[in-house]
Amino acid sequence: MSGEEQGHGAQGPQVKVQVPPEVQRGVYANMARVNHSEFEFSIDFANADFAGQDAAGNIPAIVVTRVMVSHEFMPRLLEALQDNYSRYLTRRDIEGLPETDEPLGG
Repeated sequence: MSGEEQGHGAQGPQVKVQVPPEVQRGVYANMARVNHSEFEFSIDFANADFAGQDAAGNIPAIVVTRVMVSHEFMPRLLEALQDNYSRYLTRRDIEGLPETDEPLGG
């Protein structure tokens, strides 16, 4: 969700998101499982312990949070994730370029 979608634009009411202190630290997840029903999507974010793999090859994973979203919200979430990931890749690629004093085109 871009700034405008969050209400930071000149149109419509502003949504002021507040993060309670007990949530501010966040949780770490290195995998996710996505399911859906006719009513909603559910996303289980989990922490998989790849070092804890057992003899049968099973990897233990503990769900750290489950997020439920409506079908109407899912396209906006996907768009926001893609937009943010694209901006991350662009910034990472720019920061990885070698610096030069040569003028462009020369």
